[in-house]
Amino acid sequence: MTENEIFNALHRGGKFALPYLIKMYHPTTGALYFVNNNENVAYNGHTYNASAFNYKPPQTIGGVLKAGSLEITAIDNSVIEFLDLSNELMEVTAVGVLDAGGVITPLKSFVHKYGTVGIDETMKVNIAFKNDDRLEMNFPPYIFDSDNNVGNA
Repeated sequence: MTENEIFNALHRGGKFALPYLIKMYHPTTGALYFVNNNENVAYNGHTYNASAFNYKPPQTIGGVLKAGSLEITAIDNSVIEFLDLSNELMEVTAVGVLDAGGVITPLKSFVHKYGTVGIDETMKVNIAFKNDDRLEMNFPPYIFDSDNNVGNA
């Protein structure tokens, strides 16, 4: 399957789902590899551990990729420990998809570096991805006016 065929199947094919291969990475903590499948999968020298998760890629809204999420079980894996040891350098990458024939098609589109993490009582980790907001920031970050800079405004 080509990358375009994957997108067409996912976005126009109704209730069509492919098992994603995801990588959770932090420079000092290392990496965790998961596949949404009932069997482990070897790909590019790494073993992707079978896990139950729901990955929703970002949607194009107004020409910009927005949102996206990952809900993954924390039972029988070390996701919570990994998140506890991580900081703002952690990233989640959708590496590829596993089609019905067992062939893995790599994806180069989705690397997530911004978001929020929550854990519920059922041991499900919810990661809501956000876009990089650096282009929306003011420089300098402070706006001086007569209220916050009385002597020089």
